[in-house]
Amino acid sequence: MNELEYLKNSENQIITVDTLNKKNDCFVRYLFSDKGNENIVLDFINGVMIDSNFKTFSNVEILNPFNLKKYLDGKESIVDVKCITDDNDTVIIEIQLQGNQYFIGRSLYYWASSYSSLLNKSDNYTKLAPVIGMNILDFTIFNDIKDFHSCYLLKEIKHNKILTDHCMLHYIELPKFNLNNDKEKLSSWIKFFKGENMSNLIKENNIFEEVEKRCQSFIDSDPLINAYRKKEWNEYFYKDMMNVEREEGKLEGIKECEKNKAISMEKSMKTKNLDINLISEITGLRIEEINKL
Repeated sequence: MNELEYLKNSENQIITVDTLNKKNDCFVRYLFSDKGNENIVLDFINGVMIDSNFKTFSNVEILNPFNLKKYLDGKESIVDVKCITDDNDTVIIEIQLQGNQYFIGRSLYYWASSYSSLLNKSDNYTKLAPVIGMNILDFTIFNDIKDFHSCYLLKEIKHNKILTDHCMLHYIELPKFNLNNDKEKLSSWIKFFKGENMSNLIKENNIFEEVEKRCQSFIDSDPLINAYRKKEWNEYFYKDMMNVEREEGKLEGIKECEKNKAISMEKSMKTKNLDINLISEITGLRIEEINKL
């Protein structure tokens, strides 16, 4: 499908609660940080915490409420979702559809930025509190770990002693998830991001009754669904561009390899005093190139 066909098809596509791309950046920001959605994001956060055997929270306050105008202007906060719990822990949530090992540095940067913002210049260090990073990834980042959910803390290596609970980073790798590693509340959320039918999710976790209503509200809003479509187009064209660059890179690599082989053959033929025109014909190198070697 070419770009024009894709645009025409996507413009005419009827979006329903079940066909809505739940990994769309605009949608995730709306679902987890729009005012009134605190119970929804709280359920997700607690699902992640339970899966790692950590404490759960009773309520959260969203610190960066979703603002469509700021989102469209590119003035939203760098993290998708930022909230504070009843225990004064800060939770930052990020969804990333494409990436590699460099995302680890990015997630550390986001954590450090949030942690350093807890203090003003004259504040006492006792005001520092835990910052929990939760990263939802649509790619694999830890190839040597089979589990789709991993959690990292600052630890002493020899004695396995946790230095502090102020730094906690969760990585949820969606491609690794399958029904064999079903994990109660958290698994329902992973299925949600991977496109499971809402009726099935409601049977597993009643929070999805509320999620379904918010999904429908999102779809019924022309400004929101237009922003959603724009983000879908951006992702499509970015992927397409990256694929082209990869193919061009492979092609350049093949061309370079073939040229190196030709040069090696040429040098061998030269030592055997073969005619320069014959060498050019066999290797594909220009006579000027052969004379320079």
